[in-house]
Amino acid sequence: MCAIAFITFNTSAQQPATGFNRDILSPLQKKLNDKAVQEHSNIQPAAYGLEKEYYALSDSISSDTEQTLSVGFTGSLAGGYQLAGKQKSLGTGNLGLQISWDQNKNWHAAAGYSIGGGLMPNYLTQLADSLHIIPGMGYAVNDGNGLYHAHYTYGQLSYSNGKHFHFEIGKGKHFWGDGYRSLILSDNATSYPYARITTKVWRLKYTNLWTQMRDISAGQLYKNARTKYTAMHALSFNMGKRFNFSLYEMIVWQDRDSNSHRTLDINYLNPIIFYRPVEYSVGSPDNVILAASMRFNLNPTIQFYGQFVLDEFNLAQFKGGKKWWANKLGGQFGFKAFDIFSSGLSFQSEINVVRPFTFAHGSPIQSWTATNQSLAHPMGANFIESVNFVRCDFGKWKFIEQFTWAAFGRDRDADGDGILDNLGGNVLRSYKDPFGGQYGHEILQGTRSTFLFHSFTVSKSILENESFELFLNHSIRYELNEFGRTLDHFVLAGIRATGLLSPTIDF
Repeated sequence: MCAIAFITFNTSAQQPATGFNRDILSPLQKKLNDKAVQEHSNIQPAAYGLEKEYYALSDSISSDTEQTLSVGFTGSLAGGYQLAGKQKSLGTGNLGLQISWDQNKNWHAAAGYSIGGGLMPNYLTQLADSLHIIPGMGYAVNDGNGLYHAHYTYGQLSYSNGKHFHFEIGKGKHFWGDGYRSLILSDNATSYPYARITTKVWRLKYTNLWTQMRDISAGQLYKNARTKYTAMHALSFNMGKRFNFSLYEMIVWQDRDSNSHRTLDINYLNPIIFYRPVEYSVGSPDNVILAASMRFNLNPTIQFYGQFVLDEFNLAQFKGGKKWWANKLGGQFGFKAFDIFSSGLSFQSEINVVRPFTFAHGSPIQSWTATNQSLAHPMGANFIESVNFVRCDFGKWKFIEQFTWAAFGRDRDADGDGILDNLGGNVLRSYKDPFGGQYGHEILQGTRSTFLFHSFTVSKSILENESFELFLNHSIRYELNEFGRTLDHFVLAGIRATGLLSPTIDF
């Protein structure tokens, strides 16, 4: 985890997760762009020992020793002021500890803990009040007087058997995709327990991931959260040196319902079969999502990528043109360009579109969510988004501009009875009885809002090993709908740690 200041105030972004680094348009991304197809970089974090460059702690590992131990602290301290809306002073802090151990390039272990929070901008305070979460961190605890904090824990124990097999258990996050967002599996939610098997043969990389998630969509306290499980697999295929095509399948089931108590379903532990036939064979009401992605490297500096997600689809209903509610799907298209016009100047732009009711389920606990946060896109469903970045690296200075435009539809009280009608934007709601019946459902239905987000950050490394940096951020968040507008305008300055602060101990 880096700085809570960055995580808190740039929450239109999906957050970096401890275990891998998603620094947007970073020198590492640029370095890997030319060989990203070979590295299967759409599956993050990369299995340690298979693609070591993508692993967060790789810089601390020495290949000349049998064992290494790294102990370090992460942290940040920032302050600022809310200039619009409810004007107030802002202040955040974060402190974390992480330990990493490696042996003979086969065994790897890491563990960490971070606590962070503070006085946040108005829209984040409202989010903590309503959903009880700090995005990317987890369950929000109200300290009183507008202060919140959250705990974040992570860790893993892994073993690599040669170049082809990797086994891992732990608690953390994962990100499947090549873009800034993912419509498949993102790092938007908090960490969760998992088990993972990675197999790499020829041009293929096959990943099995089983997780245990917490659900608080019924409004209960975190200690009373319900349990659900997921089983996922990804098959990544390098079709030549420039093109990658991947297939994904994810299933969610709850640990208990009115008829049974299932815990970890043995039917989904088979690592080499597709889950949809299993679901049908056991007569299961579980939630299954299918997806595909592609990536094309035009040259060493330009990359195109995209995703397609399918939650439910009926071809006959689609051909009928009646806009059936249960044709639930989404898509993404984007590109990255490094060192354009001058060295150190990079761009990224992508578009994301998701139809209403996608990622939701008849039983809300089986939605594609964890701890009141989407496991895919932060906006859930029923939206169109364009997100864009410009980054310039100049010596120890770094300049990043983000501009996001989005339009989304949300539930509304159409008949004035005081109950919000379900129009498919809130993935935490059951999709039973969609408002208006079976047909006539389209993107942006309901209360339509327009969203604009601007964030400009200037930072400078202040140590030779670049483990600390000073930063200054200016952000504007604007939302407009038929009921009015909300505006958050704030500045923030601080210092943050960007890596392990202690040297590696070899023994």
